[in-house]
Amino acid sequence: MASSLNGGAELDGLSARVLEAEKMGQNHTTRERLLEAAAKEIARHGFKGASLRGVAERADIRAASIFHFFPGGKEELARAMLEHIMETIATRMTPTIDAGSDLPPADLIVQCAAQLWDFLGEHPEYAGALMREVFEPDEEAIIEVVRENGQRIVKLATTYLKAAQAAGDLADFNVRRFLLRLASFTVTFHASPTMRRYILGARYSAGDEREAFLQSIREEITGNGPVRERT
Repeated sequence: MASSLNGGAELDGLSARVLEAEKMGQNHTTRERLLEAAAKEIARHGFKGASLRGVAERADIRAASIFHFFPGGKEELARAMLEHIMETIATRMTPTIDAGSDLPPADLIVQCAAQLWDFLGEHPEYAGALMREVFEPDEEAIIEVVRENGQRIVKLATTYLKAAQAAGDLADFNVRRFLLRLASFTVTFHASPTMRRYILGARYSAGDEREAFLQSIREEITGNGPVRERT
């Protein structure tokens, strides 16, 4: 009898843990939906024009529920969204650099460019929010999130590229201008579907454009292509 009771208690405990895990998973999913919805809303209207009602409609939840996840309201949500974007970019690229230390620098840089391209391809709403808030910031407190995190990424990339240049493994090009072209083109490409169709045509291939972009990166950093810019 005692065994049966203990077994029942164990099952009750297991059920409670499963329910808690499901609740945490649901909360995580809702938070992700809110971040994506906030990105779409800000990409469309900018920070000042974005509304929590609009975010809630895009995330398919009640507007009041947003405060459960982001008590600070719109500013906290926007900051969390931008932090998520920048941290994900850094998280994807840093292990690539660490794990790829044995790769030739050109291959490693192309891999990092591919990571950035693919992430924004998976989440074009993040590209749209970045383009809106980076190129047309309308709230200093929000853009500071991008500035702080962006500086870390730029410092990491700049240090690596200049060291590779000093070792003779990469061509002599202006590192910061290269990073600006890489970031701005990648963000703009994924944030501007109408412009893509207008310039490339309705039947353009996203895969072909990805390969062309990565090839242009390789040509510039190795000096084996038409684009070369000396310091």
